[in-house]
Amino acid sequence: MHIRFFVYLCLMDYLHVDDVKSLAQRAHSDKSFMDELWAILFDGTNQRASNNAAWAMMHLPKSDLTHIDAHRDRLSELALETVNITMRRLSLALLERLEWNINDIRTDLLDFCLEHLALAEEPYGIRSVCMKLAYKMCRHYPELKEELRLSLLLIEPTDLGRGVRHTRNNILQQL
Repeated sequence: MHIRFFVYLCLMDYLHVDDVKSLAQRAHSDKSFMDELWAILFDGTNQRASNNAAWAMMHLPKSDLTHIDAHRDRLSELALETVNITMRRLSLALLERLEWNINDIRTDLLDFCLEHLALAEEPYGIRSVCMKLAYKMCRHYPELKEELRLSLLLIEPTDLGRGVRHTRNNILQQL
């Protein structure tokens, strides 16, 4: 059976977390399977399969972060362009797992994160990961750290869920 067809079959339906972990484990040990997961994630013709592929990538071990890093730019573009909330959250979360050095910063992604962390209509998960990702990009520059600090202080804590408020407070302490 062609591997892409097999991977699509695995990803077409609602998956249980154990299924996702199993897919991540297979991707960890089989490079061609991982390549197919990436192809499906970026394909977008079947949103459920793309979301499930991204979810599986979230369960890769830290030793596989180089595979995620190889797709940093494409994940950034996907996060900026997608209208699918699940894919936005997952692509941002994959990016947040990476190390962000001075040369890795994308101003369009940073601007997106600074804007969306404050949007009340954004789901809490996206707001939280935008805060974390913005911190990872800003921490190298004092002026950007100050901009992030001010952005976080402008958010009314009562407008945040408990988890996002905790993330906000932790980042403010680190700043």
